[in-house]
Amino acid sequence: MKQWLFDRIVVEKFNNVFGFIVLTGLCVLSAFAIAFMGIKGGVIVLAGIIGVPVALYSIANNRFGFLMIMGFSTFMSFISRLTSANIPFGVGIDLLFTLMFSWILLEQIFSSDPRKGKDFSLKNPVSIVLFAWTGYLLLQAFNPAGTPAGWLFGLRNILRVVIVFIVAQRVFNSLKAVHVFATFFISLGLFVALYGIYQEFVGLPGYDHKWATATDERINLLFIQGKWRKWSFLSDPAIFGLFMSFCSIVAFMLALGPFKWGKRIYFAVAGAFMLLAMFFSGTRTAYVMVPVAVILYVLLNITKVKTLVFACVSVVLFLIVYFGPFYSKPIVRFRSAFNPTEDASMNLRDYNRARIQPYIHAHPIGGGLTTSGVYGERFSPSHPLAGFPPDSGFMKTLLEVGWIGLLFELIMYSVILAVGITNYYNSRDPIIKAYYTAYIVSFFALTIALYAKENIEQFPLNLILYGIFVLMYKMKQFDIYLVQKTNQSK
Repeated sequence: MKQWLFDRIVVEKFNNVFGFIVLTGLCVLSAFAIAFMGIKGGVIVLAGIIGVPVALYSIANNRFGFLMIMGFSTFMSFISRLTSANIPFGVGIDLLFTLMFSWILLEQIFSSDPRKGKDFSLKNPVSIVLFAWTGYLLLQAFNPAGTPAGWLFGLRNILRVVIVFIVAQRVFNSLKAVHVFATFFISLGLFVALYGIYQEFVGLPGYDHKWATATDERINLLFIQGKWRKWSFLSDPAIFGLFMSFCSIVAFMLALGPFKWGKRIYFAVAGAFMLLAMFFSGTRTAYVMVPVAVILYVLLNITKVKTLVFACVSVVLFLIVYFGPFYSKPIVRFRSAFNPTEDASMNLRDYNRARIQPYIHAHPIGGGLTTSGVYGERFSPSHPLAGFPPDSGFMKTLLEVGWIGLLFELIMYSVILAVGITNYYNSRDPIIKAYYTAYIVSFFALTIALYAKENIEQFPLNLILYGIFVLMYKMKQFDIYLVQKTNQSK
């Protein structure tokens, strides 16, 4: 089937009966969509014309599909702002992942090729804790404090994690795939950073300014101390800052790895641009992630001389930025991230957390999925938690699935980190060790960010995160030295 699709789409370029049926159908749909929906219909049609062949090819080539979705998800908010159309791109992304997952499932059931099954492992610790966590979330359907509408909306996010995780197991089937993945999302991060820097030094384009000033609430969020926070192509400054911080950490860690000098210089330059763009986001949690990552990196490699040199340089740079005679607004906001007691918003969050504690104590399994915050007002408007701002990923977990759910989540993250750290020390290939270092410290920094942010599961950061879940246990399979040693002992 894969070869048939490849021949019809790539080789024959739709110049066949299959192409006639597909393209004719798109033309008919185009006419109706534009006639009844205007510009929104036109964008949907264009997405369909491009998306149908891309979707078909993605089913045949999962690596292409995974990277393509990662790239597209980075720009979907930008497209919506540019066209002033609220288009549900997320539904299309979930649909494409579901098609890829379904095809993989059919191949596993009906294929006689034994190599197909080697891509998957459901018995490793990462898969076990992930599916245990998923099972707990599914059982929230029976939470008496929850609402059916809230659980059904949350179900989409639950299934997305499982589906993307399984697709990623097929995608990362070689060391080459690991190389491509890292280079691709760092390049993506660099592109996002450059546009954020453009917004800072050149100014907001008309469509960005129109979007930013659409509501008073958005102005209050984005315009801080007489200056616009930047968001680049992404949906808001918070996810922009987290994405920049995460990608810069990975880039700098890989720049210290045993790669060719050209690649190391590229990683270092990309990391520097992303670090600069991170400052313009005004996301204080992103600022904190960087020193957290440095500390863990030093602990992982404390016996190496270059690690100690790197630690000293990092400390000096931090002290210069923190205590130096620089008083620009991004620098002032950076310094405030390390003085939380002086931050009014942090004090408000602490007050809200203290206020909601009686409810948390009375609900060990939480109030139900999608019952807090803005989505709680939308899907569970009569719920006691509706409209309550979690302002934290861990607090959101605590509110909606209780302290039992929070314990599950913490165990899951701990197991993923433990698997990564164990495989890091057991690996022999220096490149594999470099990747493990980059993903361990960046993922740990993200878990720390969950204390103050709840949006680390937004696109495209969530797709990278699910890919890393797979790589934490799977990269050791590509360790040539370890594989040779194992074969020799047999």
